[in-house]
This record gives sequence, C-alpha cells and structure tokens, in this order.
Amino acid sequence: VSRVANLPLVSSTYDMVSTAYIATKDNHPYLKSVCEIAEKGVKTITSVAMTSAMPIIQKLEPQIVVANNYACIGLDKIEERLPILNQPTDKVSSFHLHMLSRRTVHSSIITKT
Repeated sequence: VSRVANLPLVSSTYDMVSTAYIATKDNHPYLKSVCEIAEKGVKTITSVAMTSAMPIIQKLEPQIVVANNYACIGLDKIEERLPILNQPTDKVSSFHLHMLSRRTVHSSIITKT
C-alpha cells in the first residue's frame, strides 16, 4: 500500500484532490460542517476497526508478508508496463491536453480539405 501511495501519479493526484477538498470546505460553510461530521465518523470507525482487527492481523502476519511480497512483484510488473505511474498528475494531464489539442487541430484540417 505504501509503494502504491508513493507513486508520483497517485501521490500527486491525492494532493490535488486534498487541496480541492480543503478549498471546497473553506468556501462553503454548510458543506464544511457536514464534511467535519463525516470526517469524525470515519476516524471513529477506523479506530474501532483497527482495534478489533489487530489480533487477527497479528495472527495472519506470516500470510500477510507472503501476500505483500507477491503484491510487490505484481506492482513491479505494472510499473514496467505503465510508466505513466511515475509521472505527476499535472504532467500527465498537460500531455493529454496537448495530444487532444493536436488531434482537434488535425481533425479540423482534414475536414476543411
């Protein structure tokens, strides 16, 4: 999970969404109160779930280690096949906007001829 979270595309997307979420809360007082209530609920549920799951997680630790190793091998293969994961969101989106504008210009040239 930490490897996936540290991929540039994932972490920069998280930062972008987090910034938008905070800005939305700051600009809309009614939404802010609803969001804060939801955040408190999620924190409480997460805390209870982690406390309850800890004994099970400790018992399954050897299996979790094996699963983690296989997941890391799979992630290595995915990163090889999808180099876009190692690009930040703004670079990916600007590239796609550039390609889209080239396609639009190209299409308009073709339809004019």
